[in-house]
Amino acid sequence: MRKLFGGMLLAAVALTLPATVDAQRRAAPPGGARHELGVDVGVAYVKPDGVDGGIVIQTPLDVRVGFVNAGKMMWEPRLTFNFSSVGGNTSYFIQPGVNVLFSNTTGGHRRGMYFTGGGGLLLADAGGGSGTAFSFNAGVGWRKPSGSAALRYEVGFQWTSESTDLGLPSTIMLGGRIGLSLWK
Repeated sequence: MRKLFGGMLLAAVALTLPATVDAQRRAAPPGGARHELGVDVGVAYVKPDGVDGGIVIQTPLDVRVGFVNAGKMMWEPRLTFNFSSVGGNTSYFIQPGVNVLFSNTTGGHRRGMYFTGGGGLLLADAGGGSGTAFSFNAGVGWRKPSGSAALRYEVGFQWTSESTDLGLPSTIMLGGRIGLSLWK
């Protein structure tokens, strides 16, 4: 268990460090905000390979930090944590990842449409064993300003690789997320 969490921490740092260093070198964007802090919930149709698909409502701890710049591109490390104790079997899923957002409007990163894509790791301890899987995602989203914050809507696609250690088949997810963004 200690090795799993140590590996998860190392992977999260390795995935977010390049974006953090690069973001700190840039000048502050117009409006003064340098970071977008947000939380999301989502709904998705999930189709594992060889198994019937179904609807999943995702309300895990899903946190993102965007490194805003004056250009149209923004780096966004994301971290999702799922915990389950259903049926007496305790399992933990931590999914660190990095996405890049391309603003498609003159409103920059505070409002309007954007395209996103990225990848991450699924680090898990499913009670019977621990393992890792990889995931890739792409989507389109919109930000709608609401006072000093913004509501964020996103629809997209995610593919997660098979993990024989966890007994998980490769999986496709089609769904959406809604969240709140704050600017710092």
